[in-house]
Amino acid sequence: MKGIYRTYIGRLFLVVFLIISFSPLSFAGRTAQLEWRVISASHKAGKIDPRLKDIYRNLGAVFNYNSYSLINRNQVVLSPNQQVSVSLSNHETFIIKVTKITRQWVHVQIHLLERGNSIFGTTVRLMKGRTLFIGGPSEYGKALIFSLRGFW
Repeated sequence: MKGIYRTYIGRLFLVVFLIISFSPLSFAGRTAQLEWRVISASHKAGKIDPRLKDIYRNLGAVFNYNSYSLINRNQVVLSPNQQVSVSLSNHETFIIKVTKITRQWVHVQIHLLERGNSIFGTTVRLMKGRTLFIGGPSEYGKALIFSLRGFW
């Protein structure tokens, strides 16, 4: 009887271990390295910032603008519920916050504030190593584009 009991407990332990190991639960102790670019796009003369050459083909495939210039580029390592703010100009602030990290995804909130008021916000899920482009606010033939990439 002891042998059957040990086998049962051993199998139960293995099943619980596998469920925990492969579940998409949040990893509280994990961090995510996020890389972002804030890009100004315009319908004016076709000038491409040379610092965007590595992603220009993708930008052109998704967005219909003639000119792209880099406003801000940065990398940061964040834990869940941690955020960072970046001043883009005298009156605009970009806020990025990690809300959850799983094996497959990192969940990120981004906000753009103008003089303290929210003018744009969204929540996205990033796949490891993939670049995600997000079209931001636009007016007068200009727009902001956010490029996000994450590793964890």
